[in-house]
Amino acid sequence: MMLSRYALLLALGMVTAVPAYAIDREQGLERVREQLMQSCAEGGMASCLGVEASRCGRLAEEVVQACAEYFVPAEQEQMAAFGDCIGRQTQQRTGVSEAELQSCQSHADGAAHASSSPEEAMRRLEDAKAVMAQDAEATRDAVTLPLYPDHELTAHHQDPSGLPGIEGEPLGEGAVPVAMMTTSDTVEDVVAFYQNRLDGFTLYREAADDATFAKGMPDDVTPSDFRRWMKALPLHEHVAIYRLSGKTHIEVGYQPD
Repeated sequence: MMLSRYALLLALGMVTAVPAYAIDREQGLERVREQLMQSCAEGGMASCLGVEASRCGRLAEEVVQACAEYFVPAEQEQMAAFGDCIGRQTQQRTGVSEAELQSCQSHADGAAHASSSPEEAMRRLEDAKAVMAQDAEATRDAVTLPLYPDHELTAHHQDPSGLPGIEGEPLGEGAVPVAMMTTSDTVEDVVAFYQNRLDGFTLYREAADDATFAKGMPDDVTPSDFRRWMKALPLHEHVAIYRLSGKTHIEVGYQPD
């Protein structure tokens, strides 16, 4: 029982298309646990590992708990370590070797995903991201705040009401539209660009590689109070800037005309 490589890549690949406040760690871990339990119970995986199918749920829970510290969806290295940990913990708890585990995974993937290879899953992901980028380009004129000059648009959520919030619930009607983009420039470059271009915005900084300009946030809500901050931010105009996977990501939340 392993978390297949393409499932990890699928999770990582959507980071450029979803605002940071829509990534919830606990829900992500729960989805991983469910996937592991399903992969164990289906396709002959349990039998191959030498465990009863009825034990798959408990096994998945133990493995995910043991590896949870590595689960950081926004960090590729951490997610790679998470995948490696899943494999190691599965080996320790079932007594199979790495080669045997890989063989079981290949057999299960062949049975459960005969019509959908990892390559096909990645192709569908790239196609979906390309469509989102195209849609974003076509609707860029709707963004009412300045766009950073040297950027690549990755997504534009003109109706973000259905996006999941920090606690998993839909953001709702009060959420402002969000344009997502990346640049090879530094966080400091982007901060300098926006510094004098956002009237009435306050700059919040908690780390060198993370900055947010926001307007109208409650006085008692700051980034140090993470959950309250992430619940309030989608409802206000903002420009969030953060470093991720070798690129600087920019979220522009704006009030439509």
